[in-house]
Amino acid sequence: MNIESILSLSRTHANIQATSKKRAIEEAAKLIAASMEGLDAEEIYNCLIAREKLGTTAIGHGIAIPHCRLGSCQEIVGSLISLQEPVDFGAFDDQGVSLMFVMLVPSEEVEEHLQALAMLAERFETKSYRDLLGAAENHQALFERAILPLTPSTDNP
Repeated sequence: MNIESILSLSRTHANIQATSKKRAIEEAAKLIAASMEGLDAEEIYNCLIAREKLGTTAIGHGIAIPHCRLGSCQEIVGSLISLQEPVDFGAFDDQGVSLMFVMLVPSEEVEEHLQALAMLAERFETKSYRDLLGAAENHQALFERAILPLTPSTDNP
């Protein structure tokens, strides 16, 4: 699985303003619903918040991967969002989240869901990749940097 199969420019947003985890997820839900016919912002929000209540989706280094299964979703949908200011997601490293990769998965997809999470975790483990994304000033730059191939690196997380 590759990131281009689940992420599009229309679902990549830079410098979104949010003051809390709930507001960040609410903004993400609205942006995704606006770009995808047949998906409802309120349903997306409710499912993402319900998943977040099970445990934080923050993975450290200022990254969170909010994700959920959604009955109305026909394929895995990803959305990459950078936030103007870091937001507290309750990360184990106590860093605020400034990058979110939101993922919606069809209810019946189990293996592809796990593959997508593993692919994202591998990408976000790489410091140079995180730094590239964090420095993106607009939607286009954020998207172009997000889909760059990972190169073997000796980066420390």
